[in-house]
Amino acid sequence: METKIRKKKNTRKVRYSFIIIVFIAFAALQMWNLKTFYKEVKFELPKILFKSDKSLPISEITVGKATESVDIAAANAINSQSDSSQTTITETSSNSADGSTETTLSGNGSAFELSDIQKKIALRLMKLPEEGIVYAYQNYPETGYPNEKNWISTDVISVVLNDCGYDLMELMYKDMTEHIDAYPMDIRGTKTPSKKSDFRVVYFQQKFFQRNALELPITFDAKDPANLLQWQPGDIVYFQVDAKNPGNDIGGMISNHKSGTGIPLVIMITADLGKVTEIDALSTLKASGHFRYPYPELNQ
Repeated sequence: METKIRKKKNTRKVRYSFIIIVFIAFAALQMWNLKTFYKEVKFELPKILFKSDKSLPISEITVGKATESVDIAAANAINSQSDSSQTTITETSSNSADGSTETTLSGNGSAFELSDIQKKIALRLMKLPEEGIVYAYQNYPETGYPNEKNWISTDVISVVLNDCGYDLMELMYKDMTEHIDAYPMDIRGTKTPSKKSDFRVVYFQQKFFQRNALELPITFDAKDPANLLQWQPGDIVYFQVDAKNPGNDIGGMISNHKSGTGIPLVIMITADLGKVTEIDALSTLKASGHFRYPYPELNQ
C-alpha cells in the first residue's frame, strides 16, 4: 500500500515538473518572438490637420491695418508715463485740464492704429457726455431705441453702434430668431425674442457679442503693457454688479481718454452716476465681458 502511494506522489511530481518546464519554455519562446519581430512604429498626424483656412493675427492686441508686430517699446512707454504725453494708438496725444490724457484718433500708420470704423465709433462715443443724457428706465415700443434723454447702461452701446451704421436692434433680433437656443431665454421667462426690447437687455447683448464680436480678455492689469493695449477706444465692456445675477451687469464703452495714471477711462451711465459719465471703471469694477465690434477685418 505504501509503495502505491509513493508511486502516485512521484507521478504527480513528474507531472508538475513537466508543466512548469513547458510553461518556462513557452514564456521563453514568447520573449524570443517579441525580441525578433518587434519593430518601433511611429504614428504622426498629418500637419494639414493643424492648418487654419484663414491667416490669423499674431496677437489680439494688434488691430487694424498692421497686425504683423507689436511695438513693445511703445507699450512700455504707456505704462511708465503718467503725467506726460502718451501714445496708445498714434504718436501724438494731449493732456486735458483735469489731468486726463486724450489720444488723437487720426492715424499715422503705427502698429496700433485704430480701424476706420473704430475711429468713427470712438468719435461718436466721445460726444455722449455733452448731450445731457440722464439715467432712467423707459420702454420705447415704437422706436425701440430711446428717443429722449432717458437711457440705461446698454443704450450707450446700442445707440453709438446704431449711429455708426450697426442697427443692434435689427442685428440682435435676426440672430436671436435664427439661433434662439443660443440665448438664455429662460432667464427672461420668454420663448420668443422681443425686437423692441431684448436688444437693451444686458445678458442678451453680451451673448450677441460673444457670438459675433472679437472677445477680448476681461482681466485688466495696469502694470502689463500688453494688457493695456487690449483696451482700445470704442471697445464694449460689461461690469459685474452681482455675481449671482448677470442681469444686473452694466455696460459701457472705452473712451479715448486716459486717467492721470494711464488707465483707459470708460463712458457709461448708471443709476448711481445719474448721467452719462466718463469714469475710471477698470480700476474699481470687475469686468464680465470685453468685446470689439464689428469684428476687426485684417485686410482693410
